[in-house]
Amino acid sequence: MKRARAVMVGGASAVILVGGFAAAPQPTAKETDGLAESDADGTTTGEPSPAAEASEREQGADAAVTGTFDGPVVSNIRGDYQVQLTFEAGVLVAVDYPVAGTEAAESRRVNDMALPILEEEFLEAQDWDVEHVSGASYTSPAMIESAQGAFEDAGL
Repeated sequence: MKRARAVMVGGASAVILVGGFAAAPQPTAKETDGLAESDADGTTTGEPSPAAEASEREQGADAAVTGTFDGPVVSNIRGDYQVQLTFEAGVLVAVDYPVAGTEAAESRRVNDMALPILEEEFLEAQDWDVEHVSGASYTSPAMIESAQGAFEDAGL
């Protein structure tokens, strides 16, 4: 009896496996973006798909971004924060902070420590998605959120 079950289970598994393979959906255009196109017989043409070419054009357009973009003013219990980013040919070249917390001594002390670190991180990453600065629990997330808005306004 045990031997018969093993064969039945093994046989059923094989049928399920084969059935699942035969019924596998074909990849959508989104899943194949950036891959070479295939002919009807399944051979590749060696040319990028139209979606991949459009993506490359968009990246080329991003590289041409030049100008200064203000992020939104972000407010929290420690004040208002804003980042101003300057791009040249799609490269972040300058980070300024037109609004940074309050005039309170503690706010100035934290900003004096955190803002140069954030500036360095933004310039190195060429992105808004950077690590928070330890000890700047209100400044870091507010400046990063403002930088995200500036990057979005720049189309990057």
